[in-house]
Amino acid sequence: MFLNQWQKTIIVAQLYRERGQGLAEYGLIITLIALVCVLAISAIGGSLSDMITTVAAIFQ
Repeated sequence: MFLNQWQKTIIVAQLYRERGQGLAEYGLIITLIALVCVLAISAIGGSLSDMITTVAAIFQ
């Protein structure tokens, strides 16, 4: 009986550990995507600003 309960405890602990690991992986993926977006916007920012200024000048 005791061994059976001990096995259940180990299995439940492993499930929670894997769930936490998956959450950490999702966090890393979201951080990477956010970093790529910030870098892309900063790289394109100057030309995008010039394009918006040009379009605004056309409509004035």
